[in-house]
Amino acid sequence: MKIVLVLVLGLIGAAGIALVVFYIAGSRMPREHRSQMKATFPADRAAVWDAINDFDGMPGWWPAVKSVRTERLTDGTVITWNKDAHGNEIPFKTAVLHPENKLVREIVPTDQPFGGTWTFELDDAPGGGTTLTLTEDGWIQPPVFRAVAKWIVGLDTNQRDFIAHLGKHLAGSAP
Repeated sequence: MKIVLVLVLGLIGAAGIALVVFYIAGSRMPREHRSQMKATFPADRAAVWDAINDFDGMPGWWPAVKSVRTERLTDGTVITWNKDAHGNEIPFKTAVLHPENKLVREIVPTDQPFGGTWTFELDDAPGGGTTLTLTEDGWIQPPVFRAVAKWIVGLDTNQRDFIAHLGKHLAGSAP
């Protein structure tokens, strides 16, 4: 019984030390971050634009989004609430919309410990197809979350996942 108690206390102590290390490291990291990546798809701009701008259709091809509900505010602002795999709903609005060129989606400020924007820029790819530049300008408030996002999860993980699934979606919807 003493061995089990010592092991349990040792694990609790190690977890506490790890939490302190992540807190200190995260406190020294900037709150804001930028992550940018490019991908080229064999689809034309219209097809890529339709896919990234069809928020209601996104749960059908991007597993990170389980469902979307839309809300129209009295000022005309349209907010889409994306439900993730954990059941959390995150509100987004369109900040910039230049059809088939640029789309900026912004997390609507709430009590979430993070926020920011995703900027989608479309260009014709040399030799055909479309190049998508996806830029995240984000922020993470809790220092521990910053350290975990940078060292364990990766600041660009959601972008990589989105681009991979977008590519599969576009390949499946090609004529």
